[in-house]
Amino acid sequence: MVVANSAEMLVNVALDAGDSLSAAAVYSIAVGKAKRALEVNMLSKRRDVLALARWEHTPACVLEALANTSDQAVVVRLDKNQSTPTNALSQLYVEQAGKASSLTILVAQHKHTSPLVLKSIAQFETDKKALLAISQNKAASNEVLAILLDRFQSGATLEMLRKNICEHPSASAELLEKMYCKGDSYVKAAVVGHANCPLQILEQAVNEEDVLIQRKIASDKRLNSHVIERLSQHQDKLVRSAVAYNVSASKAISKQLARDASDVVRRAIATRGDLTPQMINVLTNDTDVWVRQKLARNPIVTFSVLDYLSKDSSADVRRGVARNPKCPVMLLGVLASDSDYWVRAAVAYQHRTPRRFLEDLAMDDAIDVLSGVANNPNTSQRLLKRLVASVEADVRRGVILNKSATRATLLPLLEDDYYLHRLMLVANHQLKDVDKWSLCFDPDCQVRFTAFRYFAKRFIKSSG
Repeated sequence: MVVANSAEMLVNVALDAGDSLSAAAVYSIAVGKAKRALEVNMLSKRRDVLALARWEHTPACVLEALANTSDQAVVVRLDKNQSTPTNALSQLYVEQAGKASSLTILVAQHKHTSPLVLKSIAQFETDKKALLAISQNKAASNEVLAILLDRFQSGATLEMLRKNICEHPSASAELLEKMYCKGDSYVKAAVVGHANCPLQILEQAVNEEDVLIQRKIASDKRLNSHVIERLSQHQDKLVRSAVAYNVSASKAISKQLARDASDVVRRAIATRGDLTPQMINVLTNDTDVWVRQKLARNPIVTFSVLDYLSKDSSADVRRGVARNPKCPVMLLGVLASDSDYWVRAAVAYQHRTPRRFLEDLAMDDAIDVLSGVANNPNTSQRLLKRLVASVEADVRRGVILNKSATRATLLPLLEDDYYLHRLMLVANHQLKDVDKWSLCFDPDCQVRFTAFRYFAKRFIKSSG
């Protein structure tokens, strides 16, 4: 089977396929009569147009072509489709302006809506739902957010805008300070927790008594030692937990919180990277399973601690040891024979697990264990080839996801019964174009689309 050696040849093969998805996949590289023929394939049936307008994988150029429509059902699907490009959205907004507020709302909340369109909606639209949608759109700039705030002096809409804007990543320090001074406890807490919160607001907020604000403050690494110490003794466990996660907390405070009455606080302490041997010893014998589990996954703990936790009565703790990125090979060998299959599965997925242990784990009956072996880059090609023949889709998928699987190992999976596996192989770097070409003739239309799209991008890249 000869692989297409030109964009023209690839387009002709897609035309022969005769379906809308294959046509959409190569539309970006077509010209002249061939392009018009592809449009016939894509646009002649309304159900295909509706499907393409809704589908998240439809190429941007196709979505732009679909935007030239008066069909409201198509317009709605394009407005909802998060892959619709900026140009298409701008065109739809201009053409639909004033016709339906519901369409304006969809444009206002779309992540690809241009800054100019968002600014226009913020300045001139009267629909409150559209304005609120902009305040939640991550594409909105600080200028747009400020315009929204200035349009309302009071009322429920203003309160909702404040709640949305104080959580918006584009909100500037100046805007946050303005909202803090006029906001309720929720707004103040959100402002304090914002990445752009100015230091002067943080210093002001430390005197607030509201627990929501205190929880946000406690996690800020800019706090001075006196404030952190005071918050570490707060009656609310979530405030103390935030302190436990705070990298600025001293070892003295961590030592104190390692014996906290709340397991939520001790769990946070168990994840820290500056634990002393004394704190680790306390946490190792904690009565809470999840404290011990989090400690077991902490890469700073020593071999002796991991060895001790590997004998824990809880499978979750032993699994934590197996998942530790620095788990010693000796312990992996012990846990590979654990009575709990979930622990053995953790060993199977662990990249430190040597090939000799994986050989034994490949004889396991548990699907999760076999999937881990199939996924592990240390597994031999001989073993991977055996797992390719597994009746379990999860196991075969593990081989596909294995970055060490060779071309010879993967080739049989091009005829896998599960369409998703064949689709995934299109992006595999071990397979050659001659291997993937057969997928352009796959019985599944989504597989064909993915294959045609792959080759189309190759021609775009080569011509650029």
